[in-house]
Amino acid sequence: MKNLEIGVAGMTCASCSSRVERTLNRLPGVQASVNLSTERATVAFDPTQTSLETLRAAIVDIGYQPVVAQSELEVGGMTCASCSSRVERALGKVSGVLSASVNLATERAMVEYFPDSTNQDQLIAAVVNAGYEARAVRADARGEDRKIFQLRLMRKDLLTAVVLAVPILCLSMGPLLFPALGRWLQENALFGRFWDWVQAVLATLVLAGPGRRFFRPGLIAYRHLSPDMNSLVATGTGAAWLFSMIVLIFPELFSQVGGHVYFDSAAVVIAAILLGKYLEELAKGRASQAIRHLVDLQAKDATLLKDGQEQRVPLNRIRTGDHLLVRPGERLPVDGIVLEGESYIDAAMLTGEVLPEHKKAGDAVVGATINGNGRLIIEATAVGQNTVIAHIIQMVEQAQAGKLPIQGLADRVVRVFTPLVIGIALLSFMVWLWLGPSPAITVALLSAVAVLVVACPCAMGLATPAAVMVGTGRAAELGVFFRKGLALETLAQVKTVCLDKTGTLTRGTPAVCEIVADDVRQVLTLAASLEAASEHPLARTIVQAAREREISLSPVTDFQAVPGRGVEGVVAGQKILVGTAVWLQENGVEQDAKFWTEPQVAQSWVYIAGNGHLLGKIAIQDSVRPESLAVVRQLQSMGMRVVMITGDSQSAARHLAEHLGLEEFYAEVLPQDKANIVKQLQSQGGKVAFVGDGINDAPALAQADVGLALASGTDIAMETADLTLTHGDLSALVTAVQAARKTMATIRGNLFWAFFYNILLIPVAAGVLIPWGFQLNPMLAGLAMGMSSVFVLSNSLRLKWLRPWVPDSV
Repeated sequence: MKNLEIGVAGMTCASCSSRVERTLNRLPGVQASVNLSTERATVAFDPTQTSLETLRAAIVDIGYQPVVAQSELEVGGMTCASCSSRVERALGKVSGVLSASVNLATERAMVEYFPDSTNQDQLIAAVVNAGYEARAVRADARGEDRKIFQLRLMRKDLLTAVVLAVPILCLSMGPLLFPALGRWLQENALFGRFWDWVQAVLATLVLAGPGRRFFRPGLIAYRHLSPDMNSLVATGTGAAWLFSMIVLIFPELFSQVGGHVYFDSAAVVIAAILLGKYLEELAKGRASQAIRHLVDLQAKDATLLKDGQEQRVPLNRIRTGDHLLVRPGERLPVDGIVLEGESYIDAAMLTGEVLPEHKKAGDAVVGATINGNGRLIIEATAVGQNTVIAHIIQMVEQAQAGKLPIQGLADRVVRVFTPLVIGIALLSFMVWLWLGPSPAITVALLSAVAVLVVACPCAMGLATPAAVMVGTGRAAELGVFFRKGLALETLAQVKTVCLDKTGTLTRGTPAVCEIVADDVRQVLTLAASLEAASEHPLARTIVQAAREREISLSPVTDFQAVPGRGVEGVVAGQKILVGTAVWLQENGVEQDAKFWTEPQVAQSWVYIAGNGHLLGKIAIQDSVRPESLAVVRQLQSMGMRVVMITGDSQSAARHLAEHLGLEEFYAEVLPQDKANIVKQLQSQGGKVAFVGDGINDAPALAQADVGLALASGTDIAMETADLTLTHGDLSALVTAVQAARKTMATIRGNLFWAFFYNILLIPVAAGVLIPWGFQLNPMLAGLAMGMSSVFVLSNSLRLKWLRPWVPDSV
């Protein structure tokens, strides 16, 4: 039995606590007691019968909320997928941990746990006990200083290893390549095996200095019966060093085989692997540039207005409600509302819109955007982790930290891979010791060491997270923000795309599209003058059309609004009626054939009459986004089924579907029925994506395999969606699909080459080509191992060159 403390929110009386207690005690293998005053459940349970997730779900099912916390840890010392898997298992064993996901590429661990049972210090202790470094991620720092320090330390170790390994290589290989050097060394030796002892000292310094980063965690991994890449390197180089030392100390035991030493294999392999790891760290740094770029967009300080005085203060001292001064050219420090001043704000980094946006008193502004030539005073409405840019950074980090299903294949292979490699190395050693050409011990030892060194599973561990990291980072720069990594893989598999109509395929704002009249300017002047006093949305559209044409409005008297019908009043001495055709007919307006013609679908017609005579009509229509047609055609050309779902009328939906070339559409759909249609399409096979922007789209966004929200829409739509298209341009939908597909193709390529590399080189290292005169030297094996990881990272970095999709017509 295990003991657990779970905080339970929402309990208000003894009946609540009794209900929670009864629910938990009904689970198999559970004994629970619930304390109302402390709002905590004390649980003893059998983990073989009931899991932590089952306990949480049981509490949620009866309407209460278990208190769950999330922590992000920086984990140091991981070098391959075995390491990340071991850290995950170590965290998973901590009492109260619900889930732990470790990303090798970002060196981060995301942990979800019951804070009443464990805390961040215990999580860190678990990682440290597993042989790695750990620290909590600070809210205002993302490990960049530590990364720089680690890179410098690795560079120092690499240079040390190279400086010490080069003389060893010269002493061991020099006499073979340059006989004169061999004779000189013999003549200048202080005693018989002087130069071998020099190699021994230098190699020992390499293994004890730069090599310690492999030996310490490698030995801890053996102690936990889960050997990893460090274990392979430590075993291989340690075996070569130990054998050579025995040869030096007890030469009489090896007189028949020549007493060769292999300090060069031990030292040069360490140097070669460090070179590969150093190049890998450099590539990792380039892979995480997207996050650093987003962080750099944030202002570092702000000008606080307090008691009439200006104070330049760090950003972490700003609180909601503070008044801030933003000078021309400065970045806005936080999200806020303009109190004084006017300016143009460059929000291209958020909206993708090249033209600056005009902002005046009362307008909302977003932190990290750039103030133009005006002086603004703003009131802070969101600070710290609540700002838009902070949410975006968090969204990208969560997507990068997520583990994709395709990564499970690599994880399962890596779990059995290292023990299998050690077995192959031992088998290779024994076979060549028995069958190998003289000196057999040399052939056997070099083969075993080469197998251990060449088989590092680093490339397999980096194949998925490196590509996800670069792909989601580049997508973020293009205005596509993945809320979780799983959405990346799912979007790449989507076969059906459902599009909302209003606000997605259309702009969501009505506009005057046609005026039918003998005197167009006169009709628009009369209609706009009268509608200026109305609050109806169509009225505002007509007034806006007049302003765009620079038409001066006339004064109105005797104004009256008839709900659902229209408005009337006296303009320029005429009694003017503006409204529906039926209402005008009810008021005795004479019919005119050219004006009473059947209106086109998808258009709302407003009729204008003066002194009982019909003067004309104005057509108002929700304008189609200019990129919608090109986006639909592009999605169809990519082999996707495109469906429109809208609450609009059948006639309006059919009109737009015909314009866009859509064969399938659903009209007059209620918000709750949109989700049912998505479910129906899912039952027909294949993944379904839904793209929307409104509150009414939230159920469908949640039901879809992937929900995509336009940032120009509502907050609830963006919260429900798996992806947010921040530029508010539907073209970003195609960019998102292309980014997902290319990232998944890169992951598959990475995994193929990582597996193929090991399948090809392990047999070569084991000595299958020895009968034909070729044996893989451990030094070359070390270089090959490092290059495999560099290849995977370099292949992933190609995603940085992803370009946004732009319609041909634009």
